[in-house]
Amino acid sequence: MVKNLNWTLTLHRRLHMNTERKLIFFDIDGTIVTEARDGRIIPDSTRTALRKLQQNGHLCFINTGRALAEIDEPILQLQMDGLVCGCGTYITYHDNVLAEHTIPFDLGNRILAALHDCNLEWILESTGAVYYSSQTYHSHIGDFKEEQMGVIPNLFLVAPQDAHDLTFDKFCICDTPGSDTERFLKMFEHDLTFIDRGNGFYEVVPMGYSKASGMQFLMDHFAIAKVDTIAIGDSTNDLPMLSYAGTGIAMGGSAASVLDAADFETDTILQDGLYNAFRYLQLV
Repeated sequence: MVKNLNWTLTLHRRLHMNTERKLIFFDIDGTIVTEARDGRIIPDSTRTALRKLQQNGHLCFINTGRALAEIDEPILQLQMDGLVCGCGTYITYHDNVLAEHTIPFDLGNRILAALHDCNLEWILESTGAVYYSSQTYHSHIGDFKEEQMGVIPNLFLVAPQDAHDLTFDKFCICDTPGSDTERFLKMFEHDLTFIDRGNGFYEVVPMGYSKASGMQFLMDHFAIAKVDTIAIGDSTNDLPMLSYAGTGIAMGGSAASVLDAADFETDTILQDGLYNAFRYLQLV
């Protein structure tokens, strides 16, 4: 059941929704595919919704914090119109690269040195590779490592003495006892944006890039007004996307902050939430 949150979507406005082409942005985990603990299932209703949206002339883009190298094949096989990866750092349309930003080489080396000095655990993410430390992880980044090992072809383990001269677009950090997270954040406060995911875990992107910046790039590229943009997601790193879109949709069971940012809440992923949201908007 769809639940209105901040805004009552009147019948008149819903009828207007299908008069213009929409630019639609989708989170991956918990939105298109279930979480790993639930078997990473893409519901048939989700596939149907995506197909019908595209058949009806709407543009469908993945908008994810993941770098391209971290997007698994079942997602790519959905044949979306394009991808916004790495919080807006890499954007494609029909397999053509429209925009790409990599952390400058010198800045990257300063980041790597500071990660070591501040005793932070990390993942480095790029278009072509994902890097983990070869050392044992003591934070839940170790869970990500175990989940991705054997799944991502270009995953590399880096010894501490070799953690330099690496190319990456964004990264994640997590503190452990003895970490000096505040010092690290202060060192790069003018270069990087830190997305606090809770429990000492931060997603880190170059200053000026976000899921919202990727949306604006495509709005300009296709000359589509913000009122004709839709975003759907379930987690805190979707907040910029949900707030920026003309219509923000929270998956059922999302965190309170996500519900606050969205215009309405749909059902959970396994209750056909994605399909039901776009049926409510009369786009499928």
